[in-house]
Amino acid sequence: MAGAWLRQAEAALPLAATPLAMLGPGGRALVLAPHPDDESLGCGGLLAACSALGLAAQVIVVSDGSGSHPRSRSHPPPRLAALRRQEARAAVAALGLDPEGDIGFLDLPDTRLPHEGPAHQAALAALLRLVAVPPSAVFATWRHDPHGDHAATFALARGLARALPGPPRLYAYPVWGLAFAHPIPGFPLPAEPRPGAPAQGWRLDITPWRAAKRAAIAAHESQLGGVITDDATAFRLPPAALALANRDFELFLQETVA
Repeated sequence: MAGAWLRQAEAALPLAATPLAMLGPGGRALVLAPHPDDESLGCGGLLAACSALGLAAQVIVVSDGSGSHPRSRSHPPPRLAALRRQEARAAVAALGLDPEGDIGFLDLPDTRLPHEGPAHQAALAALLRLVAVPPSAVFATWRHDPHGDHAATFALARGLARALPGPPRLYAYPVWGLAFAHPIPGFPLPAEPRPGAPAQGWRLDITPWRAAKRAAIAAHESQLGGVITDDATAFRLPPAALALANRDFELFLQETVA
């Protein structure tokens, strides 16, 4: 089951001090985030490490993030999307990236990312146009994350990796999927998936860059509460999820491109 599988990965996968071995020849990372904040929650340490080591890194945010406060009158979807884009730029700046040149936005509708079919193919074509330099490794949310947008982003990442020269290595980073291994109070989970064969990949030691990661997460103020106060049903990052994001390591599961 997914919980035990993830705990085994957290215990057994090799611990890397830098991303160099993960990225392979060329040392260029591309992080796909389903929503503004996933790049910081799942890959903030990786991105800060790349910046500190002079390794190329690009972030592409797939959705516009406008679904987090569906009942807010003060922040209807266009205004919320603009706010979340601004927060994402501030977050990557906190990680040492260029908030203009190192981040792109696909602006697909939040909560409705396509998994397949013509809309998926159109999204993949648009994604390819945003890739600045072919990466040596692509990072996307885990296909078993219990959120449709996260699974759809992994499908886009696999399609992207197949279309790029090389092809690049493909890694998955769990965000909400970590709740299978470390329950988050009040966070509902579906039936546990069965990932199958033992995990391959890496744990990245992020202790040298944890302060930068915390600053990046803090830049997503709308998701932490207190900024938009007129939607009692709004999403808010739970403390337990933030604690998981701020552990000493980030988990990267190597996936097949084929």
